[in-house]
Formats: sequence, C-alpha cells, structure tokens
Amino acid sequence: MSSPRVFYGWFVVAGGFVLAASLGETFWTFGVFFKPLENEFGWSRATISSGYTAFLVGYFISAAAGGRLGDKYDPRLILGVSAVLSGLGIALCSLTESINQLRFFLFIAGLGGGATWSIPTAVVQRWFYGSKRAGLALSIVITGIGVGGLVFAPFINWLIQNYGWRSAYLVVGILFFIMVGASSFLIKESPDYAPKSRRDPVTRAASPDNRTSSSRGLVLTAPFIALVFIMSIGAFGFSIVSVHFIPYAMDNGIGATAAATALGFMGGFSIPGRLMAGFLSDRIGWRKVLALSFLMTASGLVILLFVRALWILYLFTFVYGMSQGTRSPAQVGIVSELFGMRSLGELIGISSGIAWFISAFAPYVAGSAFDRTGSYSLVFIIVTVFLFVGTVIAVMLKKPRSAATERG
Repeated sequence: MSSPRVFYGWFVVAGGFVLAASLGETFWTFGVFFKPLENEFGWSRATISSGYTAFLVGYFISAAAGGRLGDKYDPRLILGVSAVLSGLGIALCSLTESINQLRFFLFIAGLGGGATWSIPTAVVQRWFYGSKRAGLALSIVITGIGVGGLVFAPFINWLIQNYGWRSAYLVVGILFFIMVGASSFLIKESPDYAPKSRRDPVTRAASPDNRTSSSRGLVLTAPFIALVFIMSIGAFGFSIVSVHFIPYAMDNGIGATAAATALGFMGGFSIPGRLMAGFLSDRIGWRKVLALSFLMTASGLVILLFVRALWILYLFTFVYGMSQGTRSPAQVGIVSELFGMRSLGELIGISSGIAWFISAFAPYVAGSAFDRTGSYSLVFIIVTVFLFVGTVIAVMLKKPRSAATERG
C-alpha cells in the first residue's frame, strides 16, 4: 500500500518562508549599516536614510509589477529575475563611494525585492483556498521575515565588526541571490489558478478567481483605498523604526552590539506574532487581527519614547516585534478576505507597493527631524497618533458591495 503524497502546497509554503527570510534580511537590517556609513562618510542621517528611500521606491515598482506578472506567468521566472536584481544591487553597495551610488544600488535591490513578497503570499493563499489551514500556511510564510531579522541583524553586525561594512554588503548580496534563486523553484502556481494560457476552458470557468470584480474596479472602491491608507501608516512607522532604531538606541547610551542584538530580537519576537495571527484569523477574521496589530504597534512606540535603559529597550522589542509579526500576515490575509482570489497577487502588489512607496520617505523625514531638533520624539508621537487612527479604520473595514454580492 503506497503512502499518501504530501500536499504540494506545503512545499510552496517552505519556498515562501525562505523568500520572506530574504526580505527580513533587507527590511530589518539597513539600520545595522547606519552608523558605519555615518562614520566613514560623515553624511547626515537624512542623507543616509535616502538610501533606504531609494530601496523602497524600487520595491514599490517591483511589488506592483511582480504581483501582476505573477498572476499571468510562471512565478518562478519572475522570482529568478528578482534574485539577480536584488543580489546584484546589494552586493554593489560594497563599492559605494558617494550617496548617489548607494541610492542607485539600493534602488536596483528594491526592484528585485518587491516580487519576493507579492508573489509567494498570493500563491500560497491560492493553494490553501477554502482550507482550515489557510491562515496557518500564510503565517508560516510571513514568519520568515522575523527569522530573517533575528538571524541577519546580529550576523551582519558581526561581519561589520570583523570584516567591515563593504565585505558585509558583498556577503549579504550573495546570500540574497542564493536564497531567492534556490527557493523560487518551489513556488509553483496552484492548478486551479494557473495562468489562463495553461488552463483548459472547463477549469478556467470553474476557478474561484472568476467570482469577483475586476482588479481595476476593486482598487477604486472605498474599502481598498482605506486599506491602502492604513497599510501606509503601518509601513511608514516600520520604516522609521527599522532604519533609526539602532542610532536612536545608541544615542540613549546603548552599545552597538546590544542595539543590533535587540533589532534581531525584534525580528525574533515577530515570529510568535505571525503564528498567532494565523491562529486568530481562523477565529475572529483578519480585520480584527489587523486592528489588534495597530493597537499593539502604537503601544510599542509609546514605550520607545522612554528608552533609557537596556531592559526598557528589550521590552519595546518584545511588544513591537509581536505587533509587526501580527500586522504582516493580517495586511495580506485581509486582501483575500475583502476582495476574493481573483488577481490576488496584483492586489497585494498594488496595496503593499503603494504603502511602501509612501513609507519610502519616512526614514528621510525622521532623519531630517533629528538633524533639525536633535530628537526623534516628535516623529514617534505623530506616528503613534496615526496608528491609533489606523486601529479605528481597520475595525470599520467592510467588503465592497460588488464583491460581497458576487460571493453571496
């Protein structure tokens, strides 16, 4: 008697996990390079932050375009291109001699990074459509971001301390290329949602992705606009913290190694938050999970305002890490909950891409505020207020009428 085959969707989950870990490597770790760049070139904090802004602009383009292309063509091909672009862009940062070079190299890295988010999160949801384990599968994938932050923040700091920041960029670029390139082979589209050119007429008509409105119509609805707004708030705050956390901690008497370790722990604490999000979504829905994540994030930033000792810093990393872990899968899961499965990759790409494009300027704004006032406090307070507003909006989100009607 032959043993039952393992559901291939779990292989997609594994590949998506590694892809998310590569994003954790980039999103959580730019701040580790902050002080070394400041010390070597003497750039202002606003100037250094503009490098991360360039990365997020490239990410915006890639997330939107990659999600749309992933809905139509073999996602493995798109991810292969992403591996080359991101790996090359990060590695080239080791050759930086001017701020414009850093911006250009990180822009290239961003062009490869967006697809590693929009494609796997959409493909995984389609493999587990209608399954009781859909929330768990998505949460496992996004847990990779936390693992990436937990592992790479202290690892990159170690590389910098022992070999310099240029060698660290080169090593990280090579690792990114290997991780994305290798894991992309596992990201195969679900047979029910394969690109239309590879589906027979019967499957095409029966597939659930034909039950909702067009993506063009959905992006103009009030719920989608509201979702993009609150996603932008979350991304704006995350960009500020991820870039300025280490210099802020060091300004308050925390050592570089302790600050980098805390940043890694922030990614580590996001892991149970991501898994908890999947568990909660199956019981209360992604809308309430998203609202909870915003409330926790706002609470974390309040704690950050009072960081004067290491234990307070680690308290912040716990609360903030958990909240970011909960927010990431909620922002992806709620897209399918509100708008269905049709063009899911495109909708995820558009919503997250716009959010990250807007947040691209957050590190620069925070850096400019510090250069002018010598403090991040005003920026943290403003972001906290907006996070509380986002909490209220998340609770009020509803399906657009067209999608609700068509889905019965």
